[in-house]
Amino acid sequence: MVQGKLSKTDKTLPVMNEHINTGLSDIWGENKSWNTINWEDGTTGVISRAAASIFAGPELVADPEWQKVSRAYVLDYFGAVGEMHLWPSWLRWLVVCCTHHSCRAGLKRAREMVNKVVQKRRQEEEEANKQGKEPPAYYDALVWTLESPLGNEFESADVQLALAMAALFTTSELFRQILIEVARRPEVVEHLRREIEDAAPDHDFSATSLVKMQLLDSFMKETQRQIPSLVILERLVIRDTRLPDGTLLEKGTHIAIDSREMYDPAKFENPEEFDAWRFYNRRQAGDNTSSFVQSSPEHAQFGMGKHLCPGRFFAGSELKLCLAHIILKYDIRLKDGCLGKPMPSGFLSATDPHTQVEVRRR
Repeated sequence: MVQGKLSKTDKTLPVMNEHINTGLSDIWGENKSWNTINWEDGTTGVISRAAASIFAGPELVADPEWQKVSRAYVLDYFGAVGEMHLWPSWLRWLVVCCTHHSCRAGLKRAREMVNKVVQKRRQEEEEANKQGKEPPAYYDALVWTLESPLGNEFESADVQLALAMAALFTTSELFRQILIEVARRPEVVEHLRREIEDAAPDHDFSATSLVKMQLLDSFMKETQRQIPSLVILERLVIRDTRLPDGTLLEKGTHIAIDSREMYDPAKFENPEEFDAWRFYNRRQAGDNTSSFVQSSPEHAQFGMGKHLCPGRFFAGSELKLCLAHIILKYDIRLKDGCLGKPMPSGFLSATDPHTQVEVRRR
């Protein structure tokens, strides 16, 4: 589903573009004076609207309750997973039975809401068939799930929540990191703004115009490089495996790859410095791995090999659309005294939830 349907940008981009536009107006507002946005709603809320426009469809994308239910479920789910790791595996079934009621309540409500939409669409189709008309056409994950050969094996709402878990958590976090870098670098924003205007002078963001935004692409990838996880490609060894150097990885071993190559001066000149043009210049020199969605041993945030993230093209387009709208329509800065520094969180680095960003409509 992700690799096939989401890659049809001629159908997904116009829908996302429309809902990002209205979402920013609703969430960031139209105030032409400096004002502080709600950091959570102003970031995850925008990404959630963009993703839901393609996943949940027009009936749910702007529904405040659906936004609340789906976002809360993602947070509750990952919180529950973290808590489960504190218990021995043989006891987890009992812990699950006695805790995490919010997850189950969220799942129940999500199923009610999604099933209502599915039923409505079936009724529309029946009515249209009776009248000899074409039924309304939808292009979203609700339709894709029902059309799938395995569609009857899954609850449509469960698929929606699974997509939300895949699309919201990591994309929203990277979106926050990029916004902080945008707020810090007004001198780069002017270059980005000119590039976006040149790529889409009528603000009709097509796949072609997004491809032309190579400086924005570089800015996104450099942000991703600057705030990596300590390790990447976490894996569980499913059978004894001997590496070429003779090292034996025993079945059941948890492994990960050290991500310090992103700060290796042999791979990146002045690696500690943020260089918005770093990957732009590499790309101009013919480096085919320098676009945001490409992966390489020295920049493997999307993974490597056959498990390379299948949603990276969708995430890249989604982020570019959001940022293009923001850069054209808003001025953005960090509030006085706010440093916007990432916070260590285990193996990860996360944006400070207390970050304060001010915006004004241009």
